[in-house]
Amino acid sequence: MEFQRGERVNLNFDTGAVEKLEPEDNEQISLPTFPTFVGDILERESSPANPPVAPSLKSNVNGFPAHKKRIPRISAFKQQRAAKEQQATATAKPLKQDAPKPRNAGFDPNEERRAIDEENNQTLASMSAAEIEQERQELMQSLSPALIQKLMARANIDEGSNERDLYPVEPPAPLATNDTEVEPALKPSSSKKVSFAAPETIDEAPSQQPEVLGTSTTSPQSKPDSAQNTLHFPTPGQPPDLDPNDPDFLENLHEKYFPNLPYDPNALSWMKPIDPSDKSSAYHPSQTALNATELRFDFKGTLLAPSVARSIPSDRGLHHHADAPEAAGYTIPELAVLSRSAVAAQRCMAYQTLGRILYRLGQGEFGIEKARQDVRGPVQVAKDPNAEESEDDEEEEVGTAMAAGLWSCIDEGHIIDTLTEEANRTRGHLTARTFAQEALWNWRRGGGRKRQAI
Repeated sequence: MEFQRGERVNLNFDTGAVEKLEPEDNEQISLPTFPTFVGDILERESSPANPPVAPSLKSNVNGFPAHKKRIPRISAFKQQRAAKEQQATATAKPLKQDAPKPRNAGFDPNEERRAIDEENNQTLASMSAAEIEQERQELMQSLSPALIQKLMARANIDEGSNERDLYPVEPPAPLATNDTEVEPALKPSSSKKVSFAAPETIDEAPSQQPEVLGTSTTSPQSKPDSAQNTLHFPTPGQPPDLDPNDPDFLENLHEKYFPNLPYDPNALSWMKPIDPSDKSSAYHPSQTALNATELRFDFKGTLLAPSVARSIPSDRGLHHHADAPEAAGYTIPELAVLSRSAVAAQRCMAYQTLGRILYRLGQGEFGIEKARQDVRGPVQVAKDPNAEESEDDEEEEVGTAMAAGLWSCIDEGHIIDTLTEEANRTRGHLTARTFAQEALWNWRRGGGRKRQAI
C-alpha cells in the first residue's frame, strides 16, 4: 500500500496493519495550506509608445543657461508638524503676559519711572493705614540714618522742592472769606507716598541750589566769578627751567626729572665741562708715561691718544664714569668688567670691541712682543755702552712693552676664557653669543699672542 507524504493513517496494533483513515478520498492529497499572496494576474492594454524627444533649451545671449529660481521644497513630515502646531496654538488659551523688553531695546527712564510709580500706588491702595505705618517703621529701622537722609534729599530734588524761580511770583492777596471754609481747603492731603530706590553714592544735596542764570547780553567780564574764587586745587611747585650753561645744571636736571633717585655727583662727572687747569687725570696729555691698563680704545679697537680722547664730544657714546671721566674710550680692564655684565647690551658691546682689539694686537699694530732673554744662562749678549741707540730701537722697545702690557691685561682679565664660555653656551642671549664667536674669530684671524721659544 502506497502512502503519500503527509497523509494521515491508522495503525492497528491488534493486526499490525496500517489503514487509511479516508479511503474514499484517495485521489485528493491533503497538502498544507498557505495564505494566498498573489491574486489574479491581469494584462493591461498596451498604448502606443511615444518616441523620446530631446529637450529644447532656450537660447541665451551670453551662452549660459538662464537663472532659475529655486523654491525650497517642504517635506511632508515638516508640513504635518506645522499643521499640528497650528492646531495646538488655536485650541490653547492665550496667556495674557507682558513680554519683558530686552535690555538692548530703547530704554526709556520716564516709562520705567511711571511703571514703578503705578506699581507703588497700587500697592499702597491695597494696604491699610496701619500696614503702611508698620512698613514705614520697619523700613526706617532697617536702613541707616545717613542713607535715609540721602534718599530724602534725592526725593526733594526729584520733586523740585529745593528749586526756586529766578523771578519769584508773589502770591495774590487772600480774599476776605470765612476762615472756617478756607481752613479745610488749605490742609494738605493725608495720602502718603513711599518709593523704593537703589542707594547711590551721591553727595548730599545742598540746602539751596545756585540760581540758574539765563542768557544775557552782558559781557563775560561782568559775570560774578565767586564760584571760581572758592575752588582751590593745590599745585606742586614747578622746578626751575633747565639751562645747559648754568653751573648747577646737573643738580637741576636731577631735581626736575629724577627727584626720587639718589644723587651721585661722581656718576655725572663725565657730563661736566672739562676744566683746563685740572691736570690730575690719569689720562691727561701732560702725563709722560702711561700704564697699559690706562690705554683707551674706541669701538673699532683703535688706540686713542690722551689729546684725542679729550677732544671727542660726549655724543659719541665713549664717555662714562670711570677713572678718567673726561676722556673718551674704554680700557681693557673696563671692557673685561663689561663682558661679565648682567645686561646683554653691555656684554655685546664689550665682546665686539675686545674682538677688534685682539685682531689689531695680533697683527702687531700696537707693537710686537719679543721674547725675554734668560740672564741666568751661560750665554749672554753684552751691549756696548759707548754705542748710541737709534730711534728705531727705542720705538721698537716701546712697542714691545706696549704689546706685552696689553697681552698681560688680557690674561689678567681672563678675556679669552670669558669669550669661549659665552660662545659655547647653548642657551641664553643669542646676540651676545654671536658677538663672542665673532670676537674669537677675530682673535684667531689676528694670530693671537706669539710666544717665542727661548
